[in-house]
Amino acid sequence: MKISDRDFLEKKRPKETLDVHLKDYELVMSHYNKTIKKDQNNTDAYVNLGFLCLDKEDFDGALRCFQKIVELEPDNPESFNNLGYVYERMDMLDSAKKNYEKALEIDPSCMESILNIGHILELQGDYHRAVAQYGKAILNHPEAASPRFCLAVLYDRHDMYDEAAEEYLKILKINPEHIKAAYNLGRIYCQLGNYQDAIEKFEKVLQLDPRHADAWNNMGSVYESQKDFPKAIEAYRRALSINPFHEETNVNLSYIQYLTFKAHPDKINKSDVIRRLHFVLSLNPHNKKVYKLLGLMENTT
Repeated sequence: MKISDRDFLEKKRPKETLDVHLKDYELVMSHYNKTIKKDQNNTDAYVNLGFLCLDKEDFDGALRCFQKIVELEPDNPESFNNLGYVYERMDMLDSAKKNYEKALEIDPSCMESILNIGHILELQGDYHRAVAQYGKAILNHPEAASPRFCLAVLYDRHDMYDEAAEEYLKILKINPEHIKAAYNLGRIYCQLGNYQDAIEKFEKVLQLDPRHADAWNNMGSVYESQKDFPKAIEAYRRALSINPFHEETNVNLSYIQYLTFKAHPDKINKSDVIRRLHFVLSLNPHNKKVYKLLGLMENTT
């Protein structure tokens, strides 16, 4: 059951770059390069070109674009935030942090900069300073969901479930339709064995996003824990109808089918289960659960 990650890291992209298909990249990038040739102070073109370079993992190209923007707009905190983001993608964490700090010098209340620094501290393993950084963002922006979500995820990753759940609940008071907070809270309830509350939260997620494959998968896990196999199978099938390549769901469904086959061999086609398990191995040949389950299936008559 994976944690649904931070909102603020989903970098806001210029709308001009959102729907560019791979085959169009060279054409669109050529357009922005021509625009820059005509007007070397066109910051919008540099921003768009920089994000397209990031998409292609051309970090040197992205770096040149965002460094130019910093030259053109030295008083704009977003310029330094974007440059820091490039360094972060390059795993140059100290350089990223320095640029986020420069952004914060320009605008001490800039929530994005505060959270970016907190994230770098996390990546550097400085848990306590990361907590303090997110606390600072919450103090400056008490009605914002993002700082609390960052703090909740940090607690969540360190198995501090009570603290994480408290923050997720506060987020849902601020924004009852915060899908990631509801999903993560459902996960925590499930891990703590609070199945009814877990179902309630996953149902909320699915009301907001019926195609949330992870929520369907986790709903199946809850029903499986309650030994309600028909509902679990239905939930797993719903998840796979959305994402047939969902590894965890394929394994979960195979396990229930194994238990069903063991009790009622006439109700399950053994070869179908084995075929599904081999499919998972084609996605991840290192999945130990699958090898174990394959051995059980092949030894069951």
